[in-house]
Amino acid sequence: DLPGFMESLVKQMSVNLKRIHSLGIKKVAVGLLQPIGCFPVLNVIFCRTNCIGLLNVISKDHNKMLLKAVQEPNKEAAVKSVFITLDLYNSFLSAIETMQKKRAEKSTLMNPLQPCCEGNKLEDSCGSVDDEGSKKYSLCENPKLSFFWDTLHPSQNGWFAVYTILQSTLGQLIT
Repeated sequence: DLPGFMESLVKQMSVNLKRIHSLGIKKVAVGLLQPIGCFPVLNVIFCRTNCIGLLNVISKDHNKMLLKAVQEPNKEAAVKSVFITLDLYNSFLSAIETMQKKRAEKSTLMNPLQPCCEGNKLEDSCGSVDDEGSKKYSLCENPKLSFFWDTLHPSQNGWFAVYTILQSTLGQLIT
């Protein structure tokens, strides 16, 4: 029961956030869920080259619940918002779309949904080695241009693209 699980997860997170605030923390950044339909692991399994919209709906539903849960304690706060949301969902999508547009203009760039480091076979992962220590994975030609390092984690370049989009929101944490 995915909706029930998401609801219990958000309820517990709400309890945890209130507890953190009660300990004297003045501002807390709450990251929304990124578009899970864009994870390379799913694109490898389903042989896709773009985000899977149906799976992104799960992220959207979770984020709606989380936003509602975060808004309630913010209403109770005196003047300033206590909880600031980091919109990882739209930041990831925007960064990926920007990279896809650049790739359309210059075909030598890699698909942002393709991991830079991936196993040679489906059962292998980035960093896998055999009994003799031989690599069972391969690296992309230019890791600095990748968005995802492996099938789940953004690369340094990917996080920088997301950070650039989130920069103004992050600034709210220090004001």
